[in-house]
Amino acid sequence: MNLNNISLPYPVLGISDDVLPLLPEDSVKFELTADIRNYTFEINLKFDNLDIQRLIDRGEAEYSCEYECARTMMRRCVISSDPQFTIVVPRHAVNGRINFNCYVSVKSHIIDYSNRGFNSDYEGFVFNMEPGDILVSFPQFHYDADIRYDKLQAAGSFMQISESNLHEQVFFDISGNKIDILMPPTLYQLYCNPIVKSSAEIIHSSLVLNALTYALLNIEDHEQTTWAKTIYYRLDSEEDFSRTELQEPSNVPGLAQRLLKDPYLRLFNKIIVSAPNQSEE
Repeated sequence: MNLNNISLPYPVLGISDDVLPLLPEDSVKFELTADIRNYTFEINLKFDNLDIQRLIDRGEAEYSCEYECARTMMRRCVISSDPQFTIVVPRHAVNGRINFNCYVSVKSHIIDYSNRGFNSDYEGFVFNMEPGDILVSFPQFHYDADIRYDKLQAAGSFMQISESNLHEQVFFDISGNKIDILMPPTLYQLYCNPIVKSSAEIIHSSLVLNALTYALLNIEDHEQTTWAKTIYYRLDSEEDFSRTELQEPSNVPGLAQRLLKDPYLRLFNKIIVSAPNQSEE
């Protein structure tokens, strides 16, 4: 259940300012470990509301964590009296994004529920709560199982070069899960020459940089692709990057160069190192 943009007939902590104080910034923390068979998520929830905590302590409310993968139609719900969860998800059960929604929900009927943290709009109101009603809605979070997190820094994690009989010139296809640089057969055969393939600096400063710049300018139209999610993850998690840079098109060429770790500098250094030694005149 995703409560975003849903209005409920009773106040819920975490939705708007229905209940105060609001959820802290660290209301949801999770850590991931993975092996060849499973993803294991350690989830910790946090809120500050004595009236709701008392309901949990009395067994009238409980924590729950729903997680689902749309591509495989997997959906699970785990309940607990504690704010910590250990959730093991088999790798074969998911493909792509896993969404998590965590709540505190009513476990048994509660008559005349009120809360000292109610917004003043609800002053004097009481509510009869049914099992399953939501008391706390924590921020949704997700994990993209199709992203190679161990290879985020490599352009090959979100980009590939392929041969195409449909194009007479180089074409950038960003509709799939990787940014695809499509080459006509004659050009692709030249690219496959070991001398060309060994010149990664030239490829990065030309083909790869142009393709990435084009993709960044159109990323909003392809947000569900793996390449877009990979780039968004880097922008959100790495220092000196920000997703807001995409809002101004003039920032995109510089952002592309930084994501590729200054391909022009590497190109010039490669030329200097490769050039034959020349005597100073």
